[in-house]
Amino acid sequence: MKKFIYIFFAVSILSVSCTKEEGCTDSFATNFNIDAENDDGSCEFGVAGGSWITQSIATNGSMSVTFGGFPVLDSTINYTETNPDSLDPYKLTMTENGMYTQEDVANNPVEGGTWSVSGNQLTLNTPDTILVLTVNSIDRDNISLSLNLIESTSEMGMEIDYNITQTVNSIREW
Repeated sequence: MKKFIYIFFAVSILSVSCTKEEGCTDSFATNFNIDAENDDGSCEFGVAGGSWITQSIATNGSMSVTFGGFPVLDSTINYTETNPDSLDPYKLTMTENGMYTQEDVANNPVEGGTWSVSGNQLTLNTPDTILVLTVNSIDRDNISLSLNLIESTSEMGMEIDYNITQTVNSIREW
């Protein structure tokens, strides 16, 4: 009987010592666990790291124009742009220190500034404005961002009202 108890304890100790730690095994993740041997699907990713290459920009919303109180144009906008030459931003690189650069399709610098994230809100401080985008989804290699543009302007006696949402879909280039 003693032999059975010793074998039982030996097998128990061996099985406990062979247990592999689970966690995030992707070194690009914000919660990377260097000790994890089994990926448990818990990896989380931020906007920093690599460059985001825009694949499409979907524009949806409405625009109306009045002149002297009379409607001139009332239009619904529903358009998706995929031509790389027409995508703005085309390439966006955000660094860990809160700086970003934007480049065109030929990798020429367009602008730079600072960025910050609070919850699902990404704020870009550009040289001439502040943009607040909503992070719809993000994973290791994909991001979807939305920007709401609600503006009213007057020009040459016309009142122009915009209510547009742009959704930018990008892939990460590591």
